[in-house]
Amino acid sequence: MRRVLALATLGTFLSHASPMAVHAGGPEVSRVTLENGLRLVLSQQTSVPIVAIDCLVDGGARVDPVDRPGLAALTASLLEEGTEGRTSQDIALLIDSLGGSFETGGSSDWIYASSAVLSRDFETGVDLVSKSLRVPTFAPDAVERIRADTLGDIQSAEENPGYVSMRGFRKALFGDAPYGHPVEGTSESLRAITRDEIVRFHGTWIRPERTICAIVGDVEPAKMESVAREKLSAWARGGPAPEPSPATAKPATAVLIDMATTQANVVVGQIGVARENPDFFAIRLMNHILGGGGFTSRLVNRVRDAHGLAYSVGSSFDSSRFAGPFQVVLQTKVESAGEAIRLVREEIEKLHDQGATEEELHAAQDYLTGNFPQNLDSTAKLAGLLAQIEYFGLGDDYIEKYGERVRAVTLEEVRDAAREYLHPDALVQVVVGPEELLASQGLAEDR
Repeated sequence: MRRVLALATLGTFLSHASPMAVHAGGPEVSRVTLENGLRLVLSQQTSVPIVAIDCLVDGGARVDPVDRPGLAALTASLLEEGTEGRTSQDIALLIDSLGGSFETGGSSDWIYASSAVLSRDFETGVDLVSKSLRVPTFAPDAVERIRADTLGDIQSAEENPGYVSMRGFRKALFGDAPYGHPVEGTSESLRAITRDEIVRFHGTWIRPERTICAIVGDVEPAKMESVAREKLSAWARGGPAPEPSPATAKPATAVLIDMATTQANVVVGQIGVARENPDFFAIRLMNHILGGGGFTSRLVNRVRDAHGLAYSVGSSFDSSRFAGPFQVVLQTKVESAGEAIRLVREEIEKLHDQGATEEELHAAQDYLTGNFPQNLDSTAKLAGLLAQIEYFGLGDDYIEKYGERVRAVTLEEVRDAAREYLHPDALVQVVVGPEELLASQGLAEDR
C-alpha cells in the first residue's frame, strides 16, 4: 500500500507555479550509468525552483514468491519507515521541515522511492531516496505497524465488489504466474511474512543494477550527477536474481463470485501485450476506439448510451514488463449483467472482425496527441515519465516522436492490431454479485 508524506508548503507552491517549459522536441536529457550499474536520467528544468527524484527498481509484485504474495509491496512500504541514521519519526519531521514530499511503494513491475523538494534542498532529497533504497532498517515495530495497516486496508477492500472482481480476474487470467495476485498480497500471506524474508527480499531484488533514478528540476545536470554519485555509488551490486516466467494464455473461463450487491461488477478480458510490443501505438489507438476513449468510445456508445446498462464502462491494455491484462470493466444492475456482457463481447468481436473507421482513428489520434503534454506539466510527472521511458527502453526520442508515431498509425494497422491482439473466443469473464440471480442469466462459473 502506498503512504504519502506530503506537506502544504510545497503543495501550495506547486498549485500556483507556472507550467513546465519543455520545448517541442522534448526535454533535454542526459544519461549516466554508475560503476555499480545504476542508471541516471537527468533533466534540468528551470521554470520552478523544485527538483523531483524518482527511482524505479525492477522487481515489484511480479517477483513475489508464489507462497508470499505481497512481499515486494510490504518491503517497499517499509523503505520509508526508518533508514541508517534516521528513524521513521526523524524522516517525517525532516520532510515536515522541508515542506516537501517523500514516498516509497510498489507496483506490479517495480518498487519506487521518490521525493520532491525545493532546489535548495536537493541534496537532502537525494539522500532520503538513496538511504531508503540502500540502508533501510526494517525495524520490527515498523514491520508490525505497516503489516497491520495493510491488513486493515485489505479487509476494507474485501467489502468492495470492484476490488473483488479485479482480484478474481487477475487470478483467473494468470493463476500463480506473475501478475496473478494483488500487489498488496492477501491477508494470509501478509500474516506469514517474516522480517527475515523482508531483509532477504531487499538484498536479492533492491540492487543498483536494477535501479533507474530520474532527476528533474532546477539544478544543473553536473551537480545532479555529482550528488547522485556521492549518495549512490557506494551501493554494492547484488548477485543474479531468479526472474519468474511470464504467463501463457488460458482457455476462456467464467468465474462467478457470490456477493450481496445490487450492482454486478464485471471484468471481461484476456492476456494482452508487453509494453515493448512493436505495435504499441496501433494497439493504444485500437483500445481508445473500443473503450479507452471515455464518452466517445464504442463501448460507452453501445452499453451506456444506446442501452442504458451502465454509467461507466471502459477498456485498457496494461503497460507492463511481461504481457499484462487487457480488460473491460463495468458495473450494471444485477438483472442486466448478462445483457451487458453480451454487448461487450459483440463490440470486441465487431472491432476484431471489421476494424475501425477513418473518423474513429482521426478522433483517437487527436485525443492522444492533444493530451500527451499533460504528462510533462510538472517536475514530478516528467521525472516519472523519464524513469518509465528508461525502464521500458522506449528510446531517447520517445517524447519528441510521440505525436508523430501516433499520427503515423494507419487504419490498416489498427485493423491488424484488433485481429492480432483481441481474442473474442478466448475471453475470461469474472462477475461479482448475487450468485442465484447471475446464474439464472447463464453466468454460472465454469466447473
